[in-house]
Amino acid sequence: MNKQTIVIVVVLMLVLGVGAYWILAKTSATRTATQYQSTNSADGAPEGSIHNLPVEPAAAAARIDLAQKLGLATNSVVIMFIEEKMWSDGCLGLGGPAESCMAALTDGFRVEMEARGSTYVYRTDRTGTQVRAETN
Repeated sequence: MNKQTIVIVVVLMLVLGVGAYWILAKTSATRTATQYQSTNSADGAPEGSIHNLPVEPAAAAARIDLAQKLGLATNSVVIMFIEEKMWSDGCLGLGGPAESCMAALTDGFRVEMEARGSTYVYRTDRTGTQVRAETN
């Protein structure tokens, strides 16, 4: 084989390899997006929106609480960041002097959300039964 034939074979192999990779990546991305599609599209978010992706139930509880306090539809509150946290007590580290808080470490989340151009931070326990807004 001459050099020109070798170059053509190598280029064809590269093109076929890149094409196959692109097809597999696109198929995988479509499968992943379908797998994580939420069933709560009735909340008004457009189909395929990232707002329909499932989140921790605790973060969803924080989102619902903020939406209710602001008088907004739930899909108007965007969850920007969710972080696992260990809170110092049952009041999620936000108890006041007149409040009795369980003295035990509490697993939960710090949830950062955005609504109406403002950022809101909430603290939750692991299940979302305890939801508290941080004051800024």
